[in-house]
Amino acid sequence: EGERGNICCPKINLKTYNAKHKLRSVFGDYKLHLGVDGSVTTCNGCPVLKHSNLPLYLYRDRQGRWVAGPEIGAVRGSVRGDHSEDPELGMECPCQATMWQCYDRGWQDDNTVRVGKCQVFRQGY
Repeated sequence: EGERGNICCPKINLKTYNAKHKLRSVFGDYKLHLGVDGSVTTCNGCPVLKHSNLPLYLYRDRQGRWVAGPEIGAVRGSVRGDHSEDPELGMECPCQATMWQCYDRGWQDDNTVRVGKCQVFRQGY
């Protein structure tokens, strides 16, 4: 655990294979979000990741889904990930989500969304 909390991917890439996706600004690199004291920010028992360029966060909601949005812990964001086989099964890391949805007048399944693990870290991580 340590400074990474219980997440297996301290940096991920939330991506879509749809170049004209309506929510394309939410996609990109996310890394562990550290508070002013240097500790990892958490939400519902899991570390929060922050978008590399925008004020967007990837956090676990109360139902165990991973949500991307502008406010940590908000009920609804723009994109969310879940386990397709068992939505009640909590995920410790967004890389474990097997089904993604995007919000467009309601949650819509979106099979173009994926999470990629970032293996290489740049200086300053």
